[in-house]
Amino acid sequence: MNKISFSFAFFILLLLACNEPGASKKYILSLDEKVICNNLNVDSAIIPEIRNYTSNKIERFHYSLSKMYEAGKETEVDPIYLKGLVLQEKNSESYNLVLNLKPVLKNKGYSVFLLENNFDIDHKNDLLGILKTIDKYEVLKQIGTNGGNYDITNDSLLKVIRVFDEKYQLDLIGASGDWCEFIIQSEPTNWFEFAGEVYKVCPDVVDQGTGTKEALAEEMKKTKRLYFWWD
Repeated sequence: MNKISFSFAFFILLLLACNEPGASKKYILSLDEKVICNNLNVDSAIIPEIRNYTSNKIERFHYSLSKMYEAGKETEVDPIYLKGLVLQEKNSESYNLVLNLKPVLKNKGYSVFLLENNFDIDHKNDLLGILKTIDKYEVLKQIGTNGGNYDITNDSLLKVIRVFDEKYQLDLIGASGDWCEFIIQSEPTNWFEFAGEVYKVCPDVVDQGTGTKEALAEEMKKTKRLYFWWD
């Protein structure tokens, strides 16, 4: 084969490789994405990683437990703004998106978690939060998670979580002002006793949730999830 024929064959092979399924071009950030990253000192390298899983709009981190509705418009009351990102995802895919992004963003020093679960009411999207830390306690501290109705401050909650974490190796997957959720990586030997421990910290998960501690134990055993929520 002469040089011209070899070069042409190599070009054809290269062209075919570039058009193989799964081949992708380098992602170019939009102007809005560049502005958000620059203003919040967020590593722009995480944006292409996010874009591998979702094309939904990315915003600066904002969140509020209280909202006003007027003329069909939703307004957050006294929102908190953090140096991070918020993105939307439909309810049926939000947890999957968290689980897919967690290892990828962790490698870059970021945590991703479910920030607002809207349970598909009126087909409203859920919100995911992204913060520049891989420390779950720092996430809970920045969000200010607490059980105010039971005199559980953020500081006291973090102490409780540390005790549970030491026993059950918790992986944070959701947090906001009045709830947090974890994957239980080290299963308890007695799920009913575990449910009793959870009930002491957060009665609402039974009284306004599962109905009994037995049901809570069965739910946690099945889902491998620990969920705190204070109404």
